[in-house]
Amino acid sequence: MAKNSIILTSSAIQALVSHPLSKSENMVLWLLVSNMPASGMVVSHADLANKLKLTRPSVSQIMKRLCEIGFLVRGPKIGVSHHYKINPVFIRILN
Repeated sequence: MAKNSIILTSSAIQALVSHPLSKSENMVLWLLVSNMPASGMVVSHADLANKLKLTRPSVSQIMKRLCEIGFLVRGPKIGVSHHYKINPVFIRILN
């Protein structure tokens, strides 16, 4: 498994200071950061909820908040799920 370096930008740090994340929000964010390709991916809230032992409604609220803060960028809906990307203004993943 290749190891990537993750860089939090000053925008991400400022966002974390002004909008502290809950434990569940951190779990979702860092799971996505560790698994999401640079081009983004379709994220099933139900699958994410099952993986993290959370409810689907709580995952939906978490995803919405992560988008509002700026960590995630929500794209078009593909089937029943949306496409998401990690916002490179906040987090950069180096290979």
